[in-house]
Amino acid sequence: MPPDWRAFPGPLPQRDGNQAVWRGGLVGCGALSAACLLRHHAAPLGVPLPDRDTLAEQLAAAQGAFRLPLPQGPRATWPWAWLSGLNTYLNDQHLPLRARGRWGLHLHAPLTAHLDRLFGAGLPVIGFEFSAREQHYGLLSAYAPGPDLPARLHVDGSRLHLAPRTGLGGVFWIEEA
Repeated sequence: MPPDWRAFPGPLPQRDGNQAVWRGGLVGCGALSAACLLRHHAAPLGVPLPDRDTLAEQLAAAQGAFRLPLPQGPRATWPWAWLSGLNTYLNDQHLPLRARGRWGLHLHAPLTAHLDRLFGAGLPVIGFEFSAREQHYGLLSAYAPGPDLPARLHVDGSRLHLAPRTGLGGVFWIEEA
């Protein structure tokens, strides 16, 4: 049976592809997706922020992104560091926003409930998968309820599994403080 895709109902943030190079490696998907999401929320508030790539560099530092020993020098950040780093940045900039998230093992039912609520409220969401198949953060354009909780990435339509059979999955969002 094909997945029952639920598409995001409104305009999505700027795409989170084509990572900039920072300190000898890529800035990282966690910081880049956070930058796109933050710029999306700051614009209606009239809050000036740096361009996407400069903001991603600032967030990579705040989130403690570390370079992996792989070709092109990709960076990674732990989900708790993603959340605390973004919240530290929001607090330091005196922005009336806070980052929230939920991640863990086999959370398809609670994550589906979060996605239903967030998509229903028109709040863009970042998905997270850390498994043998994929290690990635990315803005979501759609999701499908089910055991692995597949989701489509906004950047190119490829899939993440937000509740992988082996590994961590989760969702992150920004809301008003």
